[in-house]
Amino acid sequence: MAKTTFTSTVEWTGTAVRSVAKIRSHEVVIDEPLGFGGQDQGPTPVELLLAGLGGCLNVLIAGLAPRYGVELTHLTTAVEGDLDPDGIREIDSAVRSGYLAIRYQIHVESRSPSSQVEALIRHAERVCPVKDTLKGVPVTVVTGSHA
Repeated sequence: MAKTTFTSTVEWTGTAVRSVAKIRSHEVVIDEPLGFGGQDQGPTPVELLLAGLGGCLNVLIAGLAPRYGVELTHLTTAVEGDLDPDGIREIDSAVRSGYLAIRYQIHVESRSPSSQVEALIRHAERVCPVKDTLKGVPVTVVTGSHA
C-alpha cells in the first residue's frame, strides 16, 4: 500500500493565543488556560497530543476487536504526561520542553476471555502509529514564510 499523507492547517485567530486547526472537514479549537496566556476555549497542543495517543489506541482496539472475537461493552484509555514548564520558558536549559514521561491505562469491559482481550490490547499497542511516532521521528520545517 502506498504512503498516505495526513494534513492539518492551524491558523491563529488573532485573539490571545487561540488557534483553530482544520483537519479535513473538522475544526478543533486550540488554546491555553487562563494562567498561560489563553482564554481556555479549547485543549492545549500538549493535551491534544495525549488525546491523540488515547484516541489512536481506542480506534485500534475497537477496530481489531472482531478479529480477536472480543465483544466490547466499554473502553476507556486514560493518558497523562509530565511536562516541566521551565523547559518551555527556558528557565533551566537542562529541562526539555517536551513531555518527560507519558503513561496510559487501558480499561476494557468485555465478557470475552481475558486472554483474547489481552492479545487484542497487545496488538493495538504494537501497531499504534501515534505511540510509534512518540518514540521519535524527525520533525523538519519544509518551508518558512514571512509577510
